Formats: sequence, structure tokens, C-alpha cells
Amino acid sequence: MKKTIIYGIISIIFILLLAVISYIIINKTARENAIDTILNTKAWMDITFSAKYKDLRNTDTTKTFYKSEKNIKIPMLLYHDIVEEEPERDLFYMYTTQEQFEKQISGLQELGYRFISMEELIQYNKNELALPEYVALICFDDGYTGNYLRAYPIAKKYQVPINIYVIDEMMEQPGYLTWAQAKEMADSGLVSINTHGKRHIHYEEISTVELVAEITYAHEQIEKHLGKKVRKVFTYPYGTNSKETREALKEAGFIQNLTDNKINYGKSIDYSGLHRIYVLNNESAYKIAQKIYDINPLQRVIRKTLKGTIQKMYPQLLKVE
Repeated sequence: MKKTIIYGIISIIFILLLAVISYIIINKTARENAIDTILNTKAWMDITFSAKYKDLRNTDTTKTFYKSEKNIKIPMLLYHDIVEEEPERDLFYMYTTQEQFEKQISGLQELGYRFISMEELIQYNKNELALPEYVALICFDDGYTGNYLRAYPIAKKYQVPINIYVIDEMMEQPGYLTWAQAKEMADSGLVSINTHGKRHIHYEEISTVELVAEITYAHEQIEKHLGKKVRKVFTYPYGTNSKETREALKEAGFIQNLTDNKINYGKSIDYSGLHRIYVLNNESAYKIAQKIYDINPLQRVIRKTLKGTIQKMYPQLLKVE
């Protein structure tokens, strides 16, 4: 009798397990969410990233280094809008929920990261400021209203400096920042407002004369509305640029941000092309840290093999990295 009951329970559990597996395989959303969960966990990081992660956990975050002392990595993390509702998966690079943004910020701080401003980066590059080994900058492109309504409160809560790059012709338009909101954030000392261009276009497709004129105009509008001098920093729309555009804006005195999913190294900072990486809505702090830091060859093989196996099993799975 007891054996019958035990076999019955085992059978029920087995059937339920099969049902769950079948649902995950058949249901695309459930399948993607299940694999996202795996790839964003501490356990995944421990398995595929253990050596660097151990370094991160054991690092003395009070210890700082001048540029001449250590070649630290300085990632610039790129966001666009912070929203309330969960976005469609193919828009994870554009929209991040407020809840997830807060988890990413607080999670990275718990891992030992310190968020710095563009001014601190410049001081560090002059060898005038020492920084901890694990730092990052937060960037927002386009100047959406969500930057003020949902990102700014989190920046204040965690005392995180952020950099917002606004499009001049979109200011005061529905869904975008007002100049009053921009000024309020800039006056807080936590937020830097800089230009993303007069228009959101491919600037490498116009003449360098027109390029410099437009970016200078947009920069001057920021200074006018904020009522103060602002450092010249420009972020390329779409991340597209050319050698000519970079040289022209360098001569005009602009620091330039790219969008190329690369990391800046402290000893080779190039103001005519600072690198930035996308942060996706489905990424945990562990996943972001994994994107930032290289792993040794053996760990890289393990990670790629495990992930490759999962994606071969489910070929329709969208990339999450």
C-alpha cells in the first residue's frame, strides 16, 4: 500500500514536471524568460565567471588608484527611457522598467561598483583624482520624460550621478524633457545635461562644417536654458560617426561618446571616442558585471559552451547578451 502511494506521488511529480517542460518548450515567452532567469543568476556567474567574480567580491572598495598606477576599466552604461510597463523583448535596449533599473543600480553597488560623473572621469584622466577599481558611468540618450520621472528619483535615492544627452529639437515635445525639468536635475549636482545633437540624424552624412555648427548650436541652447557654462560633450545619434566627424568635433573642443559595446581603459582614454555598452532590461547586476569584465580562456569556453547548448536547443531564442 505504501509503495503504491509512493509510486503514485512520484508519477504525479513526473507528470507535472513534463507539463512544465512542455509548456516552456512550446511557449516562446516562457522559454525565453526561463533562460533569461538562468543567464542572469548569481549561480550562472559563479559557474562561468568565478575567478573575476571572486576578485570583485573580495576587492577593497576603499582602495583607489591614479591613472598612472592601474589600468582600470571604465564602462559607460547606456540607457534610453525608464518606463513603468514591461517593454516588448525586441525593445529591451530602449526601455528599462523603473523596478529593473533600481535593481541594476543597487545590485552593482552591492557588488562593489561606484558610479562616477564625467567630471570625475576627466579629473582621473588628468591624474588629479584616484578612483576605485570598479567604477561605471550611467548615460541616457534622447532625453525622454522617464529620465526625470523615474530615473532621477533613483539617482537621488542612491546618490548616483547620471549623464543625459538631449536632442535640441525634441525638447518640450510630448514624451521628452522640458527645459525646466532639465534645469532642475542639473541644479541638483547629480545630473549632467549634454547634447545628442540639434536633430537625431546620421551626422556623418552631412558636411563637417554643418556638423560643427549644429552641435555647437545645440550645446549653446543647453547653456542658455540651464543658465550656466556646460562642458562640451556630444553623443552621436545611432552611434554612427567617421574619422572626419571625430576630428572636426575634436578641434571644436567636444568630448565625443560612441555606442559600440566596448569598454574604456583608464590608461588609453580617447575623448574623441569614448566607448559605451548597452544595458538591457532583462539583465541583472551579475550579467552586467559579466559583460564588463573579461574571463580567462577556460571560463570563456565553459560559458560559451553552456550558452551555445541552450540556444541550439531553442534556435528561436533571441540573444540576451
